[in-house]
Amino acid sequence: MKDTPVRFAFALGMGLAAAFPALAAETKSVAISTIVETPALSETREGVIEGLKENGFVEGENLTVDYQNANANMPTQQQIAQKFVGNAPDVIVAITTPTAQAMLSATSEIPIVFASVTDPVQAKLIAQYEQPGGNITGISDAAPVGRQVALMREIVPELKTIGYVYNPGLDNAVVTLKWLNEQTEPLGIKVIASPAPTPNEVIPATRKLVGKVEAIYVPNDSTVVASLEAVIKVGQDTRTPIFAGETGAVHRGVVGSVGLDYISVGKVAGQMAADILNGAKPGEIDAVIAYNLLDHFKVVLNRGAAKRMGAEIPESVISTATEVID
Repeated sequence: MKDTPVRFAFALGMGLAAAFPALAAETKSVAISTIVETPALSETREGVIEGLKENGFVEGENLTVDYQNANANMPTQQQIAQKFVGNAPDVIVAITTPTAQAMLSATSEIPIVFASVTDPVQAKLIAQYEQPGGNITGISDAAPVGRQVALMREIVPELKTIGYVYNPGLDNAVVTLKWLNEQTEPLGIKVIASPAPTPNEVIPATRKLVGKVEAIYVPNDSTVVASLEAVIKVGQDTRTPIFAGETGAVHRGVVGSVGLDYISVGKVAGQMAADILNGAKPGEIDAVIAYNLLDHFKVVLNRGAAKRMGAEIPESVISTATEVID
């Protein structure tokens, strides 16, 4: 009878597993963070959760999720990274470039999936997209800048100069400026960059462009996007059309954008995280660029915003839109 307690414990465990199936499967942990909350980044996070669910990892059943927002503060982001390392989740999902950089600096062992990072090579997250190696992979949300310039020209036919408000400390904003110049130079369009290294400098940087440009472009720059309503007010007060690098900004009051479906971007990251939870090594999962993988772009226009900023969206453009806001 010496083995009776062992047999009893085994039988009890089997009974609990039958009564509570979630207990029978190992619970995995995912830590998600972003430098700031914006509609596009919130959609990315939502997509990550959906992607995990579609691949069998359901929050509250066999998955725990720790989500942390750094509220646009890099020291806070670094503290979050240290917290994640201490908690040792199975996977870290890092949304935005500064978040991914903070996570990669904090650990070379915990698997990391980045999402909504414009240029992961420029940001020194990976050396190459194929078989990136190390403990990191992910999906780039590089904007379809050429399509966005074409949209601006259709709405602002007299476009000769574009203003660009950005944080020069963010790699994604710097590389987007490079791409914007590459697209506009052959068209004879000049780009005037106005740096805003901190949130307090966004409004002055925007105002410096007034009278010098026919339109202002706001990239996927967390510093500027966090103050987007203030940029929009400058556009309204001075009749300067404001465009953006992501379509969620159109709902907040910019004139228009051609962009990615960020829930779909997040789903790809969620699938990568699920693959890692199932045993794959992050460095052996190819990183991808969203516009090469996803099969459609969203064209979102705000007719009311255009009028308030002294522009009119032609019906020929309206007819091509995915969504029109009045």
